[in-house]
Amino acid sequence: MSPDFPTCTPIDLILALTRPDAPILMDVRLPEDVEEIAGRLPTAIPVPHTDAHAQVVLAQGKGAIVICHKGLKLSAGVTARLSNHGIAARRLRGGQVEWVGAGLPVSTRTPPTIYALPLDATAAEVASCWAAIRFTAPGAELLQVPRADLDGVAARFDACIATARDAPAMPGLADFLEEVGTNPLFAAQLVGAGDRPSAAFPCLDAAYRGRLRTMPDAPTPTALHGAQS
Repeated sequence: MSPDFPTCTPIDLILALTRPDAPILMDVRLPEDVEEIAGRLPTAIPVPHTDAHAQVVLAQGKGAIVICHKGLKLSAGVTARLSNHGIAARRLRGGQVEWVGAGLPVSTRTPPTIYALPLDATAAEVASCWAAIRFTAPGAELLQVPRADLDGVAARFDACIATARDAPAMPGLADFLEEVGTNPLFAAQLVGAGDRPSAAFPCLDAAYRGRLRTMPDAPTPTALHGAQS
């Protein structure tokens, strides 16, 4: 694989998802590839590799990480096409095969479109909702409401109330969520982040990125963010 071709590692991808301007994950695998390895990377959107219009519309203004079966011809072609349109794009090294082989999570469920969170959310509730939106449903609407109205809003709007057990098995994420929920220093930082719980999401982004970079088994990330044109 040419080192000059825009490529990212699995750890680059996870780090990219912890940013408010995260790129789209575009799954261009063939039907037979999906049959071989069921499920998709968290937040990935399926798009046929032949549908140039859909690819450009989806990635315009956001950038993309392109996923195919082994990170070869399909993701290379779509990455090149997006680059032709001035869209920052990279292919995932090793594709779905390397991702799954590394023990990283895939999902077969349709992600929620709406989440509900109480305005007086605890640190654990904030962190659970952050993890759900960052790693499951980045396009979901978040309704931040008084706690007394939470269950009613969830029922009326078919909104999901996130819990830590719903979070995908990203590296170190379960331990991170547990620490956030039990460490009073985290609680103080999150409560003071702003007038709404979601104001604390950037703090959690930064803290989890720091956790990833210090994990003993974490690969060294390439400069995915900031190297885009």
